[in-house]
Amino acid sequence: MNLIKPYTTKIVSRASSTLAACPQTLHVPPSPPWGNTGSTRQPFYMNKTLDDYISQSPTSLTLRQLIFYERHINTERLLKSANYVRTELPIRIAHRIREFQKLPYILGTNPYIEGVYELYWQAFERIRKIPPIETRQENEIFCEILQESLDAHLVVIPQLAKGIVECEQQQVMSMEKLDGFMDATLRSRISRRVLTEHHLVLSDKRKSIFNVCSSHNVLTKCIHLVNASQHEGTAPKITLNGTDTEFQYVSDHVEYIVYQLLSNAFRHSISSTDQPREIKVTTCSNEKDVLFRISDQGGGMCKKEFANIWSYGNFKRFGNMQKVQQLEAKLNEHELLRIRLGIGLPMSKVYAGYFGGSLELYTMEGYGTDAYVRIPRLGNTNENLDD
Repeated sequence: MNLIKPYTTKIVSRASSTLAACPQTLHVPPSPPWGNTGSTRQPFYMNKTLDDYISQSPTSLTLRQLIFYERHINTERLLKSANYVRTELPIRIAHRIREFQKLPYILGTNPYIEGVYELYWQAFERIRKIPPIETRQENEIFCEILQESLDAHLVVIPQLAKGIVECEQQQVMSMEKLDGFMDATLRSRISRRVLTEHHLVLSDKRKSIFNVCSSHNVLTKCIHLVNASQHEGTAPKITLNGTDTEFQYVSDHVEYIVYQLLSNAFRHSISSTDQPREIKVTTCSNEKDVLFRISDQGGGMCKKEFANIWSYGNFKRFGNMQKVQQLEAKLNEHELLRIRLGIGLPMSKVYAGYFGGSLELYTMEGYGTDAYVRIPRLGNTNENLDD
């Protein structure tokens, strides 16, 4: 299964023309030889190369470091960033590949899991072969490679979700272990996309991913999107309380978390009568954190349901994922967010924990559920890269 696009003729020809002008230019490596064979078995015999990268620990960064670097960019810093990303991405990908290799063989042969595994090997081979980047012209080509990789890996979340469901049904690995594998894989994915997107920002290829967020504006935007969804019955009343706080963060992450929590509360609070239920949203902050609380009166959850809210299992929850081919897990995917994909809560928890925040839920069966989100505002916590 070859899920990643080959490098375009445009990039290759651009690299060739640059090579003629500059002997030290960036070489675009070809796709690995197993890319079109339909088999991913060959990479298992290339573990010596993989071991060299796994022996190196990823270098985690803080939000503050990334933001500071963006504010003080120049050519020297840009090239340093390019070479950091060039050397860091293969290390992070290698650690993920090894975790795939640790899966029981029957899981590794699942076509969805196998497809993601092959994507990772192709990205690993492409990026590790890129020589040091010494000019802005070489960085331009590098950015095109990074963007192609981002686009190709949009299939990862749907593929993993579908694979996890099939693996759960086969019962060859406990759901607890499958959940741990999925959490670690998504954390790694987030970390690589943040590094990649940040470098594209430094290279003026896209707008900053770090924005000054307002807790009130985040809530207003998410409430508007939730209300815009089609629902039958009487919509709940949403009440905002607390103080507004500004903080700099990955806006896509915090918006996704808040939207998912509001969407769940809204859906469970729709009334079949003319009497609307109420959702209370409270915000506050202290020196270290920005806090959100979303409280609904949607009846709460039973013990069995609550025990599985962070799990990626349960075919019924993931049934709609069959309709999705690509997913970035950002708020700009309006149409996809209207579909119940079953991944919103566990994905939100991973997002919250990436820079040291947290997401907790408490429920009272027969009454409602409270969700608490803590977002660090100092930016001095390292990325959470734990496997």
